[in-house]
Amino acid sequence: MTRHYLGIDIGGTKIKTVVLNEQGKILEQNEVLTEDGSTDVELWKKKIFAQITEKTRKYGGRGERVLHCAISAPGLVDKKNQMILHMPERLQGIENFNWSEELQQDIKIINDGHAACLAEYESFYKEQEVQHMLMLTLGTGVGGGIVINGKLYQGNLQRAGHVGHMTVDYDGVPTMTNMPGSLEHAIGNFSVSERTQGQYKSVRELVDAYRTGEENAIRWWLESVQKLAVALASLTNILSPELIVLGGGITAGAKDALMEPLRDFMARFEWRPKGHTIKLEAARHGSFAGAIGAAFFARNNNS
Repeated sequence: MTRHYLGIDIGGTKIKTVVLNEQGKILEQNEVLTEDGSTDVELWKKKIFAQITEKTRKYGGRGERVLHCAISAPGLVDKKNQMILHMPERLQGIENFNWSEELQQDIKIINDGHAACLAEYESFYKEQEVQHMLMLTLGTGVGGGIVINGKLYQGNLQRAGHVGHMTVDYDGVPTMTNMPGSLEHAIGNFSVSERTQGQYKSVRELVDAYRTGEENAIRWWLESVQKLAVALASLTNILSPELIVLGGGITAGAKDALMEPLRDFMARFEWRPKGHTIKLEAARHGSFAGAIGAAFFARNNNS
């Protein structure tokens, strides 16, 4: 029997799809606009139905060919990985929607941060026999995922990996989870204007000014990176991973402007018994990580 695996990632602006074979090789990938907020409030959902129908026709449903599917999305997932339970303010109709029942086929659902983590692990680190890994996605906010003993750890309420909601400033601005001074607020793109007194509208603008030596930009950016280092050192003490992978648009855009000062700050904060240091790596899958991770999740859960 020939098996293929379809991963779909629902993003704020684009829906990305990937098809993998049994060996994890990408056979095709594409994207369409999400159009969340359209006058047809569930247009995004119809687009996903169309993608599943098209790919099923191409890769499954005939003779010995089978296509398994998983969807990556923001929000909290139910314990059976069948639906998004909590995802306020976006993608109307996604909460409590059972994709498997609607389409009469088994479709897994996975949190997008978990999916990105799984994509990096399965593609690059599993073959190195890495057992424990932490990933952070730095973008509009901060998400992430955890691998323990070679398996994705979703935790109670599938809430594990929401590292953006940890506190790095007890006197800081409260977040949606009521945590003060979160890591997400410290480095996420959504809060840049607030953090820089309206001087910069995006992390890209802030980092560009940092690179040119603008005094306030240097101070504000290094403040964010320092808080990230405190968070990573803390998480290392708690989880003791073999490596930490950083992904998301901020990591991809900032590159050395992030990684170099981050390593300097880690040298200040990290507990290094007998000189052991945590390995820091930049993610390699880019914007398709969620879709790739979803496809791997479909593979791992349909053996």
